[in-house]
Amino acid sequence: MIGDTPQTTAAVAIAVVAVVAAIVAFGALVSVQAAVLLLAGLTFLGAAARLALPAARVFAVRRRAVDVVVLLAFAAVLGYLGLTTPLG
Repeated sequence: MIGDTPQTTAAVAIAVVAVVAAIVAFGALVSVQAAVLLLAGLTFLGAAARLALPAARVFAVRRRAVDVVVLLAFAAVLGYLGLTTPLG
């Protein structure tokens, strides 16, 4: 199973963690709702990147189809929650 999907490089993993940390800080300092919508957008971009780019250049965990479906579902849920939940 490990041979099927190349491991995510350290640079990609660090970049993802840094961007998510920046969005969380933005949410704590400015607007939680905007941060949730930004996370939804980032997750959608991650799904698009996973679909279009080679696995070595994106955050790959499982097979391409599984990663894309999970990321799109997560983006949809975050977008729905960001638009419908009253956040301060």
